[in-house]
Amino acid sequence: MTTMTMTSRERILRAIDRQPTDVLPVAPMMLDLAATIADISIGEFATNGESMAHAQLMLHKELGQDVIFVGSDNYYIAAGFGCKIGTPDDEIPHLEEPAVENLADVYKLKVPNPLTDGRMPVMLDAARRVRAALGDTIALRTPGTGPFALASYFIGTQNWLVEVGLAHAGMPEANPDAIHYALNLAADALIAFGKACVDAGSDILHCGDSLSSCDMISPAQYETFAFPYQRKVIQAWKAYGARTLLHICGNSTKVLPLYAATGADIIEIDHKVDLAYAKRTVGDKVCILGNIDPVSTLLFATPDEVAAVAEKCVENAAAGGAYILGSGCVTPRNTPVENVQTLVKVARSHPNMWAN
Repeated sequence: MTTMTMTSRERILRAIDRQPTDVLPVAPMMLDLAATIADISIGEFATNGESMAHAQLMLHKELGQDVIFVGSDNYYIAAGFGCKIGTPDDEIPHLEEPAVENLADVYKLKVPNPLTDGRMPVMLDAARRVRAALGDTIALRTPGTGPFALASYFIGTQNWLVEVGLAHAGMPEANPDAIHYALNLAADALIAFGKACVDAGSDILHCGDSLSSCDMISPAQYETFAFPYQRKVIQAWKAYGARTLLHICGNSTKVLPLYAATGADIIEIDHKVDLAYAKRTVGDKVCILGNIDPVSTLLFATPDEVAAVAEKCVENAAAGGAYILGSGCVTPRNTPVENVQTLVKVARSHPNMWAN
């Protein structure tokens, strides 16, 4: 182990700001894995801020990662718009009914209050509790659905993708004005929630917009319907003094420069992207986080195999700093603890890579 002289929060913020750190920062994305560790139901974890905070604090005590990510799912803001969200005990919350039936009806929707509406108060309560428990020793990351994904919940994801496709193709039945209205509405809701998260003690605001992945829409559609609104959200969040993170699953190779152009401080890279290529392409502009496969590696591999994959990530991206070792997406709830411990151990074994 390399000697550690910084708090986790200091280490993470310095990495984001492209400054030397004592050891390599490590921040796998872990949400409902905390519920498993705390032996509580997913439903309780997702709907009770005290339980969520308690579970995340237990997980951190077990693993010692540099970032605690308060959150559970993507639908806590959507509920504030009137979407019906299912919250079963044994599964993460899911969309049961959209807010409106037709795209033309999105003009009826209003930005919800993050302090009172949906499950946003649950997330804010958990964030306050984690910050109160650990003070400034930990970097705190709070959730934010992306604007493209959040807008899709207004009418249902499948209907949304059809409408985006029609608008992009210039079909006569398309309604691009309503699409852009919905996207602006979603962005404004995320901006308001982000401010509330900063007030609750968050260091890193997370824009998770995986429906805009190039596995789901084309690069051209991304540039028209997702990028401008992600940039709007991220720029507003940065004005609040927060560090910002863009997370989009899937193969983002073709649009990495656009991801960087949103202004995000961190880009979380999924396992489908070549990490060395990402480092060469945007590593001089943003801090890169990733990109361990959460399923094939963290869930199913042995600790020795996890260590080998993690060392390869270090080889591909750590030189020059501005890199955080982590997973490409959320770590499954049944992931063996020893596999995540191995990931943390690899990071702790590497000194500052700034000068290499």
